[in-house]
Amino acid sequence: MRRLWICVAIGICAGCAPSPRAYVDPKPLHGPWTIALLPLADYSTNRDAPDRLAPMIQEELLKHQNMVAVETGRVEAALAKDPWMLTDRIPPDIVDSLGTSLDADGLLVGSVLAYGYRSEDGDAVPEVSLSLRLIQVPGGRVLWSAVHHRDGDDRETLFGLGRVTGLERLAEQTVRELMSTFPDVRPGVNTTSGTGKENP
Repeated sequence: MRRLWICVAIGICAGCAPSPRAYVDPKPLHGPWTIALLPLADYSTNRDAPDRLAPMIQEELLKHQNMVAVETGRVEAALAKDPWMLTDRIPPDIVDSLGTSLDADGLLVGSVLAYGYRSEDGDAVPEVSLSLRLIQVPGGRVLWSAVHHRDGDDRETLFGLGRVTGLERLAEQTVRELMSTFPDVRPGVNTTSGTGKENP
């Protein structure tokens, strides 16, 4: 009976667990698609947050088929030539120039809203909040956007089951869950970007 109640509690918690809020453009993407992840804007209290989260996002991008991620070094070099401080608020002309220089079909931009620990009843509870958008090149149309927030105790059940105490682990879960809403790229002709690129 005790085991049954634990299972019920876990099931209730899973049903109440936070999920990413996402928008996906109804028009399907056809690839291969080349995407450049721009440096994340940091609105958290942790200066290392973008450097911690960006590799996780890049790793999740590479799991999608028919998709190529531009190397971080190339993105940094392009931004050095055409600098823009607010990388989460890029005007259309900068979107087009960056996309052209990187030969990218889309730019992935976003911001870290929270990354650290908060105090709750004397305990340090990790929290991660992240927002991302996929912007079409050229034109700047938003093809996908998502925001996700996780607390280390938001899936905690009886006896502390489901609690996450490590910030890095919580960040990995947050990024993985957020990126699970990312649109699939179908094989075929890429007509969304207007380049007409075809599969080799």
